[in-house]
Amino acid sequence: MGADSGKGERTCKLRRDRKAVDEARRFAELAVTTCDADCRQATALVVSEFAENLVKYGASENDTSAGTIGIAVESDTIRVRAKNRVVSSEDARKAQETISKIAGSPSVMDLYRSRLRELFENPTLPRAQLGLLRVAFEGGFKLSCTYRGPDLEIVAERRCGRAP
Repeated sequence: MGADSGKGERTCKLRRDRKAVDEARRFAELAVTTCDADCRQATALVVSEFAENLVKYGASENDTSAGTIGIAVESDTIRVRAKNRVVSSEDARKAQETISKIAGSPSVMDLYRSRLRELFENPTLPRAQLGLLRVAFEGGFKLSCTYRGPDLEIVAERRCGRAP
């Protein structure tokens, strides 16, 4: 945990276990100590969401590696990157569709509210699919992704202030 990738990015390799999300959150807290409180909180949110998805929906249950999260603070921008193997190209396609929908929406808040309404109306849905919307709406991040089978990489970026 906490290795530098050489591009100003610190990385955290997540294991597939129940402590992984907490470890990722601690990693995030240490990686953004120079950022203001709002940015630190937003970064904790995105890292938690990414870590949960890596652990829950990553490739093989037999594989102990869930994926990698990287954090880079460059000037006034923070970038959080999650990379993992996906179970199916369908999962990658759904992530790409969601990110495209968010990027093309005039109101992420409306998308977020609409998804919450769907979840309240259908509480038995197998996946909430709310994480990427939370990252964009609550965290204020712009999302992008790349799929090169079987690896999916999702990047979240936002402007970030420095700690006083």
